[in-house]
Amino acid sequence: MGSMTLFALLFVLATLPGVVRRFMPPMPRAGFEGSPQAVVTLGAGHTERGGRYQVSPAGLRRADVAMHVADEMQLPLLISGGGRRGEGVPAEAVVMADALKARWPECAPWLETESRNTWENAGKSAELLVQRGVQRIVLVTDRAHLCRATLCFQHHGLEVVPLSATRLPLPEWMPSAGALSVIPEIYYEWVALIWYHFRYLR
Repeated sequence: MGSMTLFALLFVLATLPGVVRRFMPPMPRAGFEGSPQAVVTLGAGHTERGGRYQVSPAGLRRADVAMHVADEMQLPLLISGGGRRGEGVPAEAVVMADALKARWPECAPWLETESRNTWENAGKSAELLVQRGVQRIVLVTDRAHLCRATLCFQHHGLEVVPLSATRLPLPEWMPSAGALSVIPEIYYEWVALIWYHFRYLR
């Protein structure tokens, strides 16, 4: 009974947004003086159905938030993501841009299509942005991913204002399946942060 009670308690805690929030990777110091010069968002995979490629729900959410910010602030949008591609498979950034154009027919985002992970997102995006005179960006990705992404872009010399494309449900102390679903992402990001620290961010 004791072990079952403990398991039930842990399960309930894992469904509380206020508890889950405290396990998110902490955000690094970020921000800058002056105005941002571009908005950047990152790919989150795509799927193939019936010979057509569709952006993942996470990728569509990131692109949608980033496009709203870019439109509101009248800034260019860069979508970064190549993914691990086989022959004939489009880059994540291309699929995300196609999805955006269905909502904003006039949008013409810059595309970075060679990166395979967050580190390469940052490095290859920095190359494109610096060529265009961009140093200060708004970086849009999921909250759990935002810490690692921000560190990578800062490491490549860009000034970053991070912006989360996701929000935990409210109220904070009401059990939520949405909060529970974020737990695997948080676990993955902590492991990835440790790996990136030793591999890239030293």
